[in-house]
Amino acid sequence: DDDDDDDDDDEELDEDFDVEEEVTMEEFDDDDSGTYIDTAGTSYGDLALKCLQEVLDSAEFKGQYEIFSLKVNESRRRVLVSIDKVDDKFGSPTLDELTSIVRAHNALLELKGFPDDVAVETASPGATRNLRLPRELERFSELTMRVTYKGTVENPDATSDITKVVDIDEIDDSEVVFKLADVEENRPTKKGQGMNKKSREWRLRMPLDAVVRANLFIDI
Repeated sequence: DDDDDDDDDDEELDEDFDVEEEVTMEEFDDDDSGTYIDTAGTSYGDLALKCLQEVLDSAEFKGQYEIFSLKVNESRRRVLVSIDKVDDKFGSPTLDELTSIVRAHNALLELKGFPDDVAVETASPGATRNLRLPRELERFSELTMRVTYKGTVENPDATSDITKVVDIDEIDDSEVVFKLADVEENRPTKKGQGMNKKSREWRLRMPLDAVVRANLFIDI
């Protein structure tokens, strides 16, 4: 029976839930905590959320993890959950940590009479996670990110946003200074060459609210 339980937990974690594909920041109302929640007005979504909050507030997990997002896919009767590890450099819990959370969540859901035909799937926020703006710019300031910002920062007449792969050079409560990251798309097209002097010295200061979107970036 224990083996069957392990298989069930693996399915809850690994099925086909990709946070970055299924959960986009534009879909959510950002509440005061910066957590992205969409229960689709369903009672089972509300129950899943309430139980998950209770689990993460328990002695075993308190202060270590937060809900990054919770989204109900009503047509497929799924609750898609992603968990943020607060002190991790990338905000990603390990598979073992997620399994522990899933087991505790499932046990409480069963106790509360959660519907058998609704699946709850749990994952980390993903390697190229969406950043919750503006607060997570500072949290992940040591990591390279793909940032979209208002074009008016560079040109007052601009009508479209600009996207670049950058590192944070400076940040405070109101402003951020970006520099170009030393990644392939910021280097000359000729293979093997590093960034040129102009690219290395490029800096751009802007108010935090000029940042429209940001994701962690992996240079593959």
